[in-house]
Amino acid sequence: MSTNPTLTVPQLPDGMRILSHQEMRAVRDAVHAAARRQGIRGHLAEEIAHDALAAAGVFNQPPEPEPDECTAMFLPHQREQVTSDMLGVWQQCGDAPGHPDDEHDNGEFTWADRMPGALPARTADQEA
Repeated sequence: MSTNPTLTVPQLPDGMRILSHQEMRAVRDAVHAAARRQGIRGHLAEEIAHDALAAAGVFNQPPEPEPDECTAMFLPHQREQVTSDMLGVWQQCGDAPGHPDDEHDNGEFTWADRMPGALPARTADQEA
């Protein structure tokens, strides 16, 4: 029997939240079922659902960070501050792992660990 990893979520403004694994699976299953009924390709339906949920302040969980980069992540969550194609799309810091400060940058976004929507870099014991 498999278990879902422990969900680490950033602080978000009231009314916004991150879906659980079970909720993400239920949304994906419903989207694929509706896509089949309507003759729409599944990945297009998933993108539409993702954008609609993000507009309502409901977001997917962060992906696993890419190796060889800082593991800090940021969730652009404020509609008035980002374009619709970036709303709810997780961003990873592009700096080297273990860089000395809590300021992160990936060329598109800059953020600090203390900001809403930020997940600080994982520590060595979180990586194990």
